[in-house]
Amino acid sequence: MADTFYIPDPSTYFDKDWVQALRQEVPGAEALGKLTHTQVSLLQEKHLFQLLIPNSIGGKQYDLPELMQAEEAAAWVDGSVGWVVALAGGAGFFAGFVDEKTAKTLFERDDICVAGTGFPAGTAQPVEGGFLVSGHWRYASGAPHAKLYTANCKILQTGSAEIRAMIFLPDQVQLSNGWKPLGLRATASQDMIIQNAFVPKERSFSLDKPFAHAQGPLFTYPFHQQAEALLSITLTGMGMRFLDLFAEKIIPKYASGTDIRKIYQAAKKTLETARLQVYEAVILSWEPYKKGGLATESQLEAVGLTARRVAQAARETVDLLYPYGGMEMMRMDSDINRVWRDIHTASQHTLLAPLNKE
Repeated sequence: MADTFYIPDPSTYFDKDWVQALRQEVPGAEALGKLTHTQVSLLQEKHLFQLLIPNSIGGKQYDLPELMQAEEAAAWVDGSVGWVVALAGGAGFFAGFVDEKTAKTLFERDDICVAGTGFPAGTAQPVEGGFLVSGHWRYASGAPHAKLYTANCKILQTGSAEIRAMIFLPDQVQLSNGWKPLGLRATASQDMIIQNAFVPKERSFSLDKPFAHAQGPLFTYPFHQQAEALLSITLTGMGMRFLDLFAEKIIPKYASGTDIRKIYQAAKKTLETARLQVYEAVILSWEPYKKGGLATESQLEAVGLTARRVAQAARETVDLLYPYGGMEMMRMDSDINRVWRDIHTASQHTLLAPLNKE
């Protein structure tokens, strides 16, 4: 099916002037170590931090295939932009897992941006009315721009192995900039440090079941596969941007009779095949939820498998072409080098780690 499967190129998703306005800020954002104020404003203008927030509280609540196209296009614009949209925008999904009144109070705002992490690096002591929370969490992408923060905690209760997520207000969170990566430098994936913060019970949740105000397949489709799909598709966006830059900046430097175009086409085919496979796997697993059903185990496994193939294909694509780029490729301040670094950084996410066997 993938051979005939068609998904529009990410370059067609956003208008050119908006893309150019974002890209003009990229060098400054990388030097700053976070998205610029202009970039954040442009993302808010397109409501890209509201894509997963339930429509019951004013969010956009895109279907998963629509989300993939939007987030792939954002990553095609710039790797750090796409990563922050995927992670900090994606956390708006958690608005569906608290009661409607709390969700409206916390998430119903035009400048919403939520940073956090899923690793349970904190503890929550049950107290009257809620929890007393402390912890140190790493890699909260988009942290300086966040209006809310989320993190998983181990519940300190006799006989309990429960992990529960907490929502923190900005004045409860101390940020520490330990983010010194090869790429994705402007994601500002900083550390969150919290000491003895009180979190009311209504600002805690688990992903077992959304509240009734959050309806539709987005809130019944498994969260793990959703995350695999949305993270992997940022890599196809970055990879396709790399291919665009290679065709624009590198190929014209070669004589017309060389094999560089054949090498380029082979690399492009690798990425395109993996891209269509992950879209196909997600759409096939998504369809049952649209009808009130469930995907099969094999359909869900295919999402994870194709997501990891995308990460591998993106690395293989850019590494195959890297030796032919010359000085343009190796300069840290060039666009194509930045994309190469972003891909190698994004592909290290634990959800995209290689499998031992297929």
